[in-house]
Amino acid sequence: MKAKNVSTVKWLTMVGCVFAPFLVVGFAVLAIPNVQVLRNFGGIDWIWLILLGAMMAGLYYFLAVYLLDEEEISEEFQSLDHNHDGFISREDTANWPDLSRSFDKFDTDHDGRLSRVDFAAFENAVPAA
Repeated sequence: MKAKNVSTVKWLTMVGCVFAPFLVVGFAVLAIPNVQVLRNFGGIDWIWLILLGAMMAGLYYFLAVYLLDEEEISEEFQSLDHNHDGFISREDTANWPDLSRSFDKFDTDHDGRLSRVDFAAFENAVPAA
């Protein structure tokens, strides 16, 4: 999957998460023919809506942090790609020793340059202790 498609999927997931609580409440209203039943709900009956709201808030936070990381990775890639050809060459990594040392490990197609996907894999890799 290309990086652009991954970003689109993330944004669509986030939009789906934003509208999911409204859809659930809408379906609940449509599924219960007597609106009076909704008015008579007690505290324990509303717990599923509270839990859904908490889950959505957690998911929003996770996606916001994840999307921010993706944006930072893209900016770092652009700053390293000196000739703006969409790849990072070994010469481009001269000022970044960690990437320079592990260049061959993340150059998955062994063409002497890192694509955006290769660089994202480097950024998301757990550093060696």
